[in-house]
Amino acid sequence: LLLATSLVSSDCAPTQYPPGKSGHSMVYDSVNDVIIIYGGTTVLEWQYMKYDTKAYDYNDNNWTYLNPSGTPYQSSWGAMAYDSESVKTIIFGGTANPITTNGCESDETLAYDYSANTWIKMNPSISPSNRTTNCMAYDSESDVIIMHGGGFGWFSEAEYIHYNDTWAYDFNTDTWTNMEPTGLDIGVNEAQMTYDSESDRIIMFGGYFISPYDGDPQEQYFSTETWAYDYNTNTWENITTTIHPDLRVDHALAYDSESDRVILTGGWNMSTHGTIKVDPRSDETWAFDYNTQTWENMNPISQPGRFQHKMAYDEESDLIIFFGGINATERRTPYNEIHTYDYNSNNWTLVSSELCPTKTDFFFMFPIVTLFTILVVNIILKRKKYSFLSSLTEN
Repeated sequence: LLLATSLVSSDCAPTQYPPGKSGHSMVYDSVNDVIIIYGGTTVLEWQYMKYDTKAYDYNDNNWTYLNPSGTPYQSSWGAMAYDSESVKTIIFGGTANPITTNGCESDETLAYDYSANTWIKMNPSISPSNRTTNCMAYDSESDVIIMHGGGFGWFSEAEYIHYNDTWAYDFNTDTWTNMEPTGLDIGVNEAQMTYDSESDRIIMFGGYFISPYDGDPQEQYFSTETWAYDYNTNTWENITTTIHPDLRVDHALAYDSESDRVILTGGWNMSTHGTIKVDPRSDETWAFDYNTQTWENMNPISQPGRFQHKMAYDEESDLIIFFGGINATERRTPYNEIHTYDYNSNNWTLVSSELCPTKTDFFFMFPIVTLFTILVVNIILKRKKYSFLSSLTEN
């Protein structure tokens, strides 16, 4: 038993994995080397939204329930980005539980301080409008967070509005600026974006748009376009590629800085009136190279088929970390699995959720094994002594 305890795999989980999530927000805190996850829903129904903040450390496969002060009012489908210069996680928008709060889209800007374990409500003088399913990414070269799109009116009888604006947020001055850029004349909802630090571009893919912007939300046009935003010139660039991922929403995007690739996984296509189809898009992994402006379908051996999942790139481990999401055939309960993707080997790995044995087991067994060993040795010595005395007597 002692031997079995000492040989347990080192990737076992020292704490119980939390329930699965969909519609959550997730970023990598590069200073503290942890993944931060906020909100989401544990069952695909509004009353199961959670206002919780957790941290995941890949190095020891450990989850921490943070229970911070100042928890945000919004819970699901908001936008979150990590500001590495200020060492803060920034969240804007999202949806509150419509059953307990009458439902509304948020216009709050909040910053999470991991060291102080506190959410801080910011007070910018000008702010983007209330919205949900918007997207954000942090431009580290310019030290600003870029946000685009989102919608308002899902949980009210007011007309549905689909935003086509692009904003920049500076944490140091607590200032939002409506950028009014050139090049992008539609508002993309449920798209995903990330920051390519080598090329100094915000990369956005997928989602859908409505024309006109305040039209019927059922009249949706899905996007297969790849967009790049340059903060310095305040310009969106539509990147035309022959090969690219098909139209989709609720996919995930993350930038692998070591390989200089934007990684896209999963997502799904919506047919008429919101019916979810069993969709092979959920099993795809794509890589985008801005330098050559090309997409490559990676076709790894295996990949978790999901949508409404989230990903973040762990710089210290050089891995994409993948958590949560649902699929079309089992869409009620989100998954709680951690998967990692290594671009260099084009390999997905399911991280073990088996609990590690406690130290109590080891320290409890140690004295028992020690006493047993002493007893056996003592018996052997006594037998040898008896045998020696007997031989003397016979002689």
